[in-house]
Amino acid sequence: MVNCRNVKWVTRLQVVITSSKLVALAIIVIIGFVYLGQGNVESFENAFEDSDFSAGAIALSFYSGFWAYSGWSYLNFLTEELVEPHKNLPRAIMISMITVILVYLVANVAYLGVLSPQLMTQSAAVAVTFAEQTMGMMQWLMPILIAISVLGTINGTILSMSRLFFIGAQNDHMPLFMSMIQCTFLTPTTSLFVILSLTLCFQTSGDIWYLIEMEGLGFATVLTMVFAGQVYLRYTEPDLHRPIKVPIALPAVLCLVSLAIVGLTFYQKVSESLTALLILAVGSILYLFGNRWQNKPKSLQSKINAVNLFLQKFFLVVTEDNPDELEWD
Repeated sequence: MVNCRNVKWVTRLQVVITSSKLVALAIIVIIGFVYLGQGNVESFENAFEDSDFSAGAIALSFYSGFWAYSGWSYLNFLTEELVEPHKNLPRAIMISMITVILVYLVANVAYLGVLSPQLMTQSAAVAVTFAEQTMGMMQWLMPILIAISVLGTINGTILSMSRLFFIGAQNDHMPLFMSMIQCTFLTPTTSLFVILSLTLCFQTSGDIWYLIEMEGLGFATVLTMVFAGQVYLRYTEPDLHRPIKVPIALPAVLCLVSLAIVGLTFYQKVSESLTALLILAVGSILYLFGNRWQNKPKSLQSKINAVNLFLQKFFLVVTEDNPDELEWD
């Protein structure tokens, strides 16, 4: 509801939530390093003993990393709302990625000062188990901070992904109604509604690891094609205007890494891989049918128009005919 009402409220909420997350991580780091200073270093002895180096485990570890650090790509979806995006987008990605990697590496070291690797893998929420063993009467604080952190992840994802759907629809990559904005609050309400619907569908699954594998494989497949496309365009259209340009070696290496992850997953998890590709194939068919097919029969087009009109009236949304005259609320 906040995302539908006011973008400024959303960004301010995100600042508060991020601060809460950093407080939780600071508590973990301080307590963990106190335990390390007291000589609790047993977890670092034979740290890789009994590790699973199978292809499936390696692929899943990458997908878990995608899941944990997926925010690196979401900022790209907010380019229209950034001030001087050609300068600030690369800066924001570099600063945030370096900060997040360092903070979480230090936090994981702190975890190992208190918990054993076996206990960490068996725990449903590592931070909660950490608090139970170290914070005494104050252990109730950690679940609250974790809940706030989860809320922040949801809030940030909704904010960014709704813009992805919105801009995609404006470029005729998605249904027309997703390109509309609420006439009073100037927010992409219909895109937010689609995200809500998809979220409710995903929640019907009781296996979080299955969802991570499915999302990770789809993400890695798309990344492979995107990086390959960047390399292809760099050679076929070298003079194309590129406000943000990176060395050609970067997308080339990332393309190979993504392709290797996809290959490992197919080798180890055939059924999950085929299911993920089937979902991508269905999306591609819907795109070709709904967006690329321009000369639809009038009877079919009238039904599509009726759906767009109904949603337009229901959500009180309009097309962004004059973008220069509109500002995000």
